[in-house]
Amino acid sequence: MYTHKTKEFDLSTFANSDNNQSSIDIQGDNSKCLTQKITTYLRWIGSALITLSAISFMLQGYDEILPAYRYWVGLGLTLLLCGGGLICAYLFHETKGARIFFGLGAAFLPVQVTQVSAMIYGHWHGKQALQPEYSWLQFMDVSPTVIALDLAITGLLLFLVSYASFSILARKHLKTLLIASAIGNMILMLPIRDDSLVPFIIAGLFIYLRHIEQHLHNDRSMRLKEGLAARALIYLPLLIITGRSMLHPTSWILALVVSAMIVVHCIYDIKRYTSSANIIYLNQWLGTFAAISGWFIILSQFETIYDKQFGLFLPVAVILFALSSQVEYHARQYRSISSWLTLILTFGALLDQQILAPIITIAAGILLTLAGIKNHEKTPLLIGNLCVTGGFMFYWEYVANLYASAPWISSIALGLAVILLASYIENKENKILSKSRYYFDQIKNWN
Repeated sequence: MYTHKTKEFDLSTFANSDNNQSSIDIQGDNSKCLTQKITTYLRWIGSALITLSAISFMLQGYDEILPAYRYWVGLGLTLLLCGGGLICAYLFHETKGARIFFGLGAAFLPVQVTQVSAMIYGHWHGKQALQPEYSWLQFMDVSPTVIALDLAITGLLLFLVSYASFSILARKHLKTLLIASAIGNMILMLPIRDDSLVPFIIAGLFIYLRHIEQHLHNDRSMRLKEGLAARALIYLPLLIITGRSMLHPTSWILALVVSAMIVVHCIYDIKRYTSSANIIYLNQWLGTFAAISGWFIILSQFETIYDKQFGLFLPVAVILFALSSQVEYHARQYRSISSWLTLILTFGALLDQQILAPIITIAAGILLTLAGIKNHEKTPLLIGNLCVTGGFMFYWEYVANLYASAPWISSIALGLAVILLASYIENKENKILSKSRYYFDQIKNWN
């Protein structure tokens, strides 16, 4: 009995100890999760404070500070951030803080580059240089010696900080990221402010960076937070060039390029970055608005915008129809609106007796009909048939004139056609009826 009780006591003791150990582990895990949340919030707050402080310094201007000194203040901030990264990496042996510090340091580097570019541009063009209205963005009257020194320091710092940042963020693609960052910053350094040339530079840089970014996206590791940060860093020079160009007198070419960039990002690329329905939906409408605005930017360059040229607004329908195959929401509504808009514009052009109106109407009708069949939608199909019919009816006047000039020839041709049609219908009656029933039954189930 005694032995039996002892064994029972031992088993219950072990059970209680296991329960206590489990409760301790759960408390430890909860404490660890709470600590991680707190440190994450602290890192976000610290990053926001640093970024907002730097922006505040640049925006406030401080007219009493010379342009060269503004560069040195920014340089000191960049070095301070890199110092914080080294402390986290080698003193605290903590990588998250190091990644944040070096990422912020790499993000501030293009600001240093654009300041040096402004110094070179101001010295190169002198009083003829285009300067923004804001004094804190003007870097005039800087000595060539200081410019050369700043250029050398920026180049050295650009290599060292970019190497350290991309090494800690995405070492696997270090070479690709360094080359992309170097190309972007070298273009940012160019002392060019011409409103006709800069848009093409921006477009070329955007195409190149987008190609690189798509290549990096294929690697799953680059879809993590560190990879996304590295991919975002290579886009900063492009964003700065675009924003800087907006401060000068802009051309319609620049506005068109910016609209195209917005369309590509909001309609095509946004799906790679997020699966949030709200974000995709918002970007879809922003991209649609940018696409339509791009056409009106082109249209504003022609005097015919004030004329009754219905065909000039037909590309709006084409844009909506093209976007319908790429958007995530309301694709059918896009095609329906495009179809109705096409019908109104083409029939308006027919009534206005425009030369190419019937050809455009027939072509648009055929395309809408094919699209309706492909997507199993009634609206494009019916409107497409109406457009084809309306386009051919436009030539009814020529048919009537032809009949009036040679009625006997026209009557013979019409009689032959009617007889042949009757023979064909009689020979293919069953096939025609079965195909017609199948066709109408299918249409009933379409949207």
